[in-house]
Amino acid sequence: MERLQRTGIDAGTLPATGALVWRGILLGTALYLLIGEDAEANLKLNGVSYIVALVWAYYDGMFIRRIWAMAFVEAAFMLLIGVQVANLLAAVFGNPMLGT
Repeated sequence: MERLQRTGIDAGTLPATGALVWRGILLGTALYLLIGEDAEANLKLNGVSYIVALVWAYYDGMFIRRIWAMAFVEAAFMLLIGVQVANLLAAVFGNPMLGT
């Protein structure tokens, strides 16, 4: 625990950060499962997924609830994690956009 404190990370934020990463993984898995061959539809899917992440963060946020400004930030991190997870799944299991 002392090594963690020396890095400047508070141990109290680790469960919330882990939950945020888990939510990003869930969002990324959903993005991967919904991706199709139409690039325009996939772009719209990313916009809709950010709105879903924003509402999710506003009503059940890990750091601050019921504050839109913080929900925007939390949703952005959740979406970034989700997109990376979707890209990882596409690299491992194939990408319908590329026909692999």
